[in-house]
Amino acid sequence: MELRDALLRRFPALERMPPGTYVVGGAVRDQFRGIDPVDVDLACADPRACASLISDRVIRLGTEDHLSAWRVVDGDHIYDFAAILDGDVAADLARRDFTVNAMAVDLASGQLLDPHGGRRDLRARVIRMIEASNFDDDPLRMLKAVRMAVVLHSTIDEATIEAIRQRAESVTNAAPERISYELSIIFSAKSFRPAVRWLNRTRLDVVLFGRVLDSDAYHADDLSLAAAFALIVRDPKQFAKRWRWSASLLQAVTTLQDLVEHHDSIALYDAGEEIARQLPPLLRACGREPVVIPRGIFDIRALLTGDEITALTRIPSGPELGRIKRALLEAQIRGEVRTRAEAEKFVAG
Repeated sequence: MELRDALLRRFPALERMPPGTYVVGGAVRDQFRGIDPVDVDLACADPRACASLISDRVIRLGTEDHLSAWRVVDGDHIYDFAAILDGDVAADLARRDFTVNAMAVDLASGQLLDPHGGRRDLRARVIRMIEASNFDDDPLRMLKAVRMAVVLHSTIDEATIEAIRQRAESVTNAAPERISYELSIIFSAKSFRPAVRWLNRTRLDVVLFGRVLDSDAYHADDLSLAAAFALIVRDPKQFAKRWRWSASLLQAVTTLQDLVEHHDSIALYDAGEEIARQLPPLLRACGREPVVIPRGIFDIRALLTGDEITALTRIPSGPELGRIKRALLEAQIRGEVRTRAEAEKFVAG
């Protein structure tokens, strides 16, 4: 009952649900972890009707051929409703991915349903599959195992690892956007080496990255998403095309790869503060001395405008004027020019 009451406090609209409605998956798991979930998944006989008890504004999730759920956004809370598989909650839980996600709370009685030992595995920090065949239903679950191991700071049990190895090639049957999403969570968790280790142990590294990854080759964990990709993706443009990266992510990755080899003050300035600040952990991961980013470097602006340079040099607007202004800016970044007087002397030649 305490678990149900905690869920009701967090998601007040659950009070309106009819008998036969279950909170399933992540919200139950997070309650046991002492984390307040932002969204809640529910299984019931008529998901559309249950969703409508909260709001008239119900969002259909999925396509015409495959309806996955109905969603309601109520303030800061997200409620997702799906039909109970075969009308049997036990069968529904048996078709889920991992034991820690196969727990449910009966909202009517408050009973915890945990037929596969999810609470036990949560305590032990183990990601364990329900059945190997469930990976065949949705191959993305294999990559999700890595994501959960990384995010929950857990291990993956050996039988689950072996089942994933046997099916690793099929992960690419999942939509590229879904794979990209999972990878973004995996490599945004500031647990770079554990992520690499689990990708390697499951053999998903070769399938997704085209090569064997070795966590022992790296020396830091606190990498950003772009820095992680900069370290392990050999051809960012091709990888971006395959997995549908955003243009901004591709730019960050390629810029960071260039900065690894050339990171003087001008290169850092041109990269911009957001990207440049991601470089020190990347260099540490490579086993190299981290760069010290000069204080205030990103606040530097040319001391003279184009018109002022023209007045001093008689050079009209055009490529030559742009070259001089850029040279002045670089001199300022290097610390060779600090005052307006020095800038005027610099451009006057």
